[in-house]
Amino acid sequence: MLYISVVLLSMNGLFAKSIALDAMSITQLRSLIAALGLAAILSLRRTTLGLPDWKTTFLVYGLGIVMGLHWITFFHSMQVSSVAVGIISLFCYPVITVIIEPLFYRGSPKLVDFVAAMVVLVGVSVMVSGETLGGNVREGVFWGICSAFMFSLRNTSQKYLIPHVPSGAIMLHQTIAIAVVLAVFTDWPSVVYASTHDWFLLVLLGLFGTAGAHTLFSMTLKRLSAKSVALIGCLQPFFGSIFAWLILTEVPTVQVIIGGLIVVSVAAYESLRKNLIDN
Repeated sequence: MLYISVVLLSMNGLFAKSIALDAMSITQLRSLIAALGLAAILSLRRTTLGLPDWKTTFLVYGLGIVMGLHWITFFHSMQVSSVAVGIISLFCYPVITVIIEPLFYRGSPKLVDFVAAMVVLVGVSVMVSGETLGGNVREGVFWGICSAFMFSLRNTSQKYLIPHVPSGAIMLHQTIAIAVVLAVFTDWPSVVYASTHDWFLLVLLGLFGTAGAHTLFSMTLKRLSAKSVALIGCLQPFFGSIFAWLILTEVPTVQVIIGGLIVVSVAAYESLRKNLIDN
């Protein structure tokens, strides 16, 4: 489920690059479409759409807003600096996850996990080392790390604070929260005049790249540690580069290939170690 989720998430950049709308509007619309899609699927399956109590509702919607802020700060990081700075900063989140996850079960980070997280960070850095940094690097790094922290906080909190809530219901209410919060930032005049092709891509992005991908991602958090999900999830830039090569004919650089192989090795290590532990 995690690998399928990573593949779907890695295609989001293709949609964002092909849709003629600003990042904030795309994020709001993808969340709205995802919420409608999830509501329809859960209704057909006769799954309860509501949340069990007010405390759970507060946590789910609060973490949804955190997820929305993660998306906003990530896009802002790239806007004030560059895509390379945004990616490097965001993929600090495995390191942050390794540090904060033990706080939820009153443990301490393991050295092997910290080393693996640092290797991932090196791999991602190598992947974007050939890109032109440009822009305000310090500001970009600041917002990128804020985005990484919020993504780590959302994933880890969701795993330990609301494990009893079905993944579909979690994503339904979190996408509702994001869609509502970002509605005031959406460029509605441009949305009204968006082409049929743009709407087709938005529907694909909302249903598969958001609803499907993040629901699967949430499901894996119920079965794997947050740090394992974070480390394997760092395959996104590598898969994204492969899809850009196959679909947009953007040939990956040597740095992308080398960095991608580093990240793949860590993901394979985490998968193998998890299987050995389970067996």
